[in-house]
Amino acid sequence: MARITTPVPGYSGPGPAGVMFQDGVGASDDPAVLEYCRTAGYGIDGEASARPERKVTDPREIPSTVHVGAPARDAAVTPLAGDFRPPVNAGDANPHGPDVYAPGLPGGGHQPTAPAPKDPPGDGPGEGDEGADVPPPDKAASVAEWRQWVITHVVDNDPQIHAEVDKLTKAELIKQYGG
Repeated sequence: MARITTPVPGYSGPGPAGVMFQDGVGASDDPAVLEYCRTAGYGIDGEASARPERKVTDPREIPSTVHVGAPARDAAVTPLAGDFRPPVNAGDANPHGPDVYAPGLPGGGHQPTAPAPKDPPGDGPGEGDEGADVPPPDKAASVAEWRQWVITHVVDNDPQIHAEVDKLTKAELIKQYGG
């Protein structure tokens, strides 16, 4: 029987192929089990593990020779000054390692997921031309529709004028505002 030691010192419990370990030591005479254990990092009869140390490869170091489609840009790998909330340590460390992370939403609650659009001032809807784009209702429309149109698109936001509009008849509204 060959003596097998676990890669985790002091482990007690079942191992590969049902080998039972007590305080990090087990035994087997099956050649397939011994070969598996040798390549999986277990020690056999006092020999050190044959398992090589694994090195995590940084994807930025892998040369890329074939590009299919448009090139993708990852803010974690190549951040630009205009990126919105790039990850912490972006561009400085391995983007798939533990040093690059997205901190989440600061302060909790609902936060924007993209920067606000940059519209030129005065070009947005409702800035300076409230009634110009909305035609008056049809003359057959109800008095309530006419009052709503006048209040929303014609007169200023003045409660006193709104009260006067609410007293006018449909004919007076058409004559005064929609002719």
